[in-house]
Amino acid sequence: MLTKHWRTWRVILVILTLLTSVYLSGCQTVTPTKAVVSPPETSGSSQKPESAGEGKDTEIPPSSETSQEPTGEKKDETIPEQKTETDSQQETEAVPEQKTETIPVVPADESDKNPSPTPPPALPQTPVHPYYGLNGTPPSAPGLAMRIRAFSKEPQKIAYLTFDDGPYPKTTPRILKILQDEDVKATFFVLGKQVERYPELLKAEYEQGEGIGNHSYSHDYLSIYRSPETFLAEIKQTEELIFKAIGTRPRIVRAPGGTQGHFHINYYNALDAANYLIYDWNVSAGDASAPLVPADLLVHNIESQVSGKSRVIILMHDAGDKVTTVDALPQIVKYLKQQGYSFGVITPKVAPVLFPGGFNS
Repeated sequence: MLTKHWRTWRVILVILTLLTSVYLSGCQTVTPTKAVVSPPETSGSSQKPESAGEGKDTEIPPSSETSQEPTGEKKDETIPEQKTETDSQQETEAVPEQKTETIPVVPADESDKNPSPTPPPALPQTPVHPYYGLNGTPPSAPGLAMRIRAFSKEPQKIAYLTFDDGPYPKTTPRILKILQDEDVKATFFVLGKQVERYPELLKAEYEQGEGIGNHSYSHDYLSIYRSPETFLAEIKQTEELIFKAIGTRPRIVRAPGGTQGHFHINYYNALDAANYLIYDWNVSAGDASAPLVPADLLVHNIESQVSGKSRVIILMHDAGDKVTTVDALPQIVKYLKQQGYSFGVITPKVAPVLFPGGFNS
């Protein structure tokens, strides 16, 4: 009987001893764990969670079930709160600062560090339109810079008679007499050297109400077409002579020989910058093709070219040897009247006719 009870107590003691050793071993593992976590510079896998948190007790290694339960509780209490505060502050503060710094700097090509900005690719090339619109829109071409103009409304059919190279004593008085008799007006593009010789003839043209334009001083192609600057210098020289004779400065110009083959973009830009308007023509009498062209041929030339045009700028010459031009003038006026044309004087309010060649170079 005693032996049986002794065996029972012996088993109980063994079990208690085992439980006691298990309990003591569990308590010993908790204390070293905290001691291991506390140094911030320890190496190993336990450093990663510690660097994300703030406190020493935030990292508990998964050594046992009893140690994992407190770990979860401490993470719920400390780590999420600290992360949400710091992370939200960094996000709300950093994003606005980046926006305010980067938006003003967007046009980088306009800064002092980039004085020569690169133009956007695939810019359309400026189209070539070698004429003024009646609404005042200027010609366009690569490199051309001409201002918008304001032109007067014109009759349905209008003719502008123009005479170049004068004044001359042999022809100018006769032309003025025909214009007066026919009750029409014309425009004289005068040479400075002729105005210098015959200022009284220029004054007679002006007092009769004819238009006055500038045709350079010398009419010497080798001189005036050396550059836009030399051309403009002769225009200004003639302008001074005209002003001295009649007290006005014409702003309308005709290039000797026309702009075709003589002008390029810089000539147009130079004249426009000085507020001049250049005029070519769309009908020519052909009186410069020979020293003397028969009057009936001059009339025929105009009749053949006028057909189908609602506005015409007609080129003729007022020069000492162009007597047949004067002879043909009454017939030319009569024909234009029969075709229903009104007659006008060229001013800066009249849209120019321009040759296309100079806008392509």
